[in-house]
Amino acid sequence: MASIDQLKGMVSSKLGFARSNEFLVKLPSLTITSGLLGLLGGALKLDTLIPSIPGLGGGGPSTPNELDLVCKSVNMPGRQLFTADRNIGTVPEKVVWGFGNTDVSMSFYLLNDYGAKAYFEKWMDMAYNKKTKEPQYKSTYRKDIEIHQLRKPLAGFGGGLGPIRINIGLGGGSVHSVKLIDAFPVSMSQVDLNNEQDGLIEITVGFAYTDYEVIKPSQNFINFNVSAGQIFG
Repeated sequence: MASIDQLKGMVSSKLGFARSNEFLVKLPSLTITSGLLGLLGGALKLDTLIPSIPGLGGGGPSTPNELDLVCKSVNMPGRQLFTADRNIGTVPEKVVWGFGNTDVSMSFYLLNDYGAKAYFEKWMDMAYNKKTKEPQYKSTYRKDIEIHQLRKPLAGFGGGLGPIRINIGLGGGSVHSVKLIDAFPVSMSQVDLNNEQDGLIEITVGFAYTDYEVIKPSQNFINFNVSAGQIFG
C-alpha cells in the first residue's frame, strides 16, 4: 500500500491536483470575419485592447473574451467505442465498429446587456435564416472551439499604469487542451426568472461537433498578459 509520503511526493512532482474551477474556453469571433476590419481585428485583437467603458457597451453580442469571463461551467468531450458481438468458433468476443463523442455544453451568467444570449442567437441565426425559413450551408456556421484545463500558478505578479494592467503568472499553464472541430450551437436553454433575492440568471448552450482532438496547450508555464482596464469608474 502506498504511503502518505509517496502520495504527497507524486502530487508535488505533478504540480498538484487538477482543479475543476481552473479552465478557459476560446469561442470564435462572429463580428469581425472579413475585409480590412477583419484583418485588423485578427492582428490587433481589438476585443482585448479596447477598454471597457461602464454603461456604454450594451446591446450587442459579447466578445469571446467576455464569454470566457462569464462562463460558469463546461465539460470536456468524452468518447465511446461502439462494439458488436462476434463468435470465433465457440469463443465470443467484442469488436469495434465505430465511435461516438459525448455532447458538450456550457453555462454562462447573463449580464444586464444579455450579451452572451445575443452572441449565441446570432450564431444560431447563421445556421438557420428565420426570415427566409431556410437552413444555411454548414460551411457558413461551423467553427472550432477550444477548451483548456488550466493549472493554478505557483506564483503571480501584477501591476499597472493607469488603465493598463500587467500580470505575470509562474507555474501555470494548460494541463489538457482540446479542440472541438466544426462545432456549432444546437440548443440554448430558456431564461428562468423568479423572486429569489440576488439570484443570478444563466443560460446553458449545447454544441454539436464533427470530432475533437487534443491540441498543444496555448497557455504556457510562464504567462505574460497586458490588458486595458476601465477608463472610468
